[in-house]
Amino acid sequence: MEDLLGYLHSHFLSEPALLARSGVSLETLRGWQQAGAAPWPSYRLALAGEAVSCMGAAALSAESAWYPRGMLCWLGQALAWDGDPERLRAGFEREWRAGLAALELSPAEAELDLAAAWRDFLAGGYGVCTCDGLPAQIAQKEALVSLIDALTERQSRSGLEPAQRERLARAVAWLDAVAAPFAPHERAASSRARCVELTRRLYLTEAA
Repeated sequence: MEDLLGYLHSHFLSEPALLARSGVSLETLRGWQQAGAAPWPSYRLALAGEAVSCMGAAALSAESAWYPRGMLCWLGQALAWDGDPERLRAGFEREWRAGLAALELSPAEAELDLAAAWRDFLAGGYGVCTCDGLPAQIAQKEALVSLIDALTERQSRSGLEPAQRERLARAVAWLDAVAAPFAPHERAASSRARCVELTRRLYLTEAA
């Protein structure tokens, strides 16, 4: 639990910190979340235990919510647009497409499910797997994972041609920059573990 709390304090904002830094009230945030204009937390913690000292013991129970640091940018945009879900959805799509364009993929490689990404973004899921939880990184993470899996046949290919290795190296380096470190209990099963760490060991070391 200590490692998880350390990870959250290092990479995320608690809900009270997010509200204080953004100037958004809890009531406004909840309204935006319920209207589909702002993401829900990426992590929710329910803690229970006991505090013991020379003065006695007391039962403890607490809940906390945690958001990616990029949520500050999103709330700033929401404030500027009065929490309008349609304008925010359109802004998400513009940033998403700009993130994809930066990768210079073929049209087939850039065919991603935008509607599903928007749903997962609002649910808080992309705060778990990208560094900032914002649209450009979300699009890049999805496209790069797909590209790496295609080039390596999901890490099952026995070898790659030099041009393929070069392209794979670029994709892995970019994914390394946008993918989250992941919480301790998530790392082994994460896209980072498979598409960055395992892929480097199998294909991008001197012995590969």
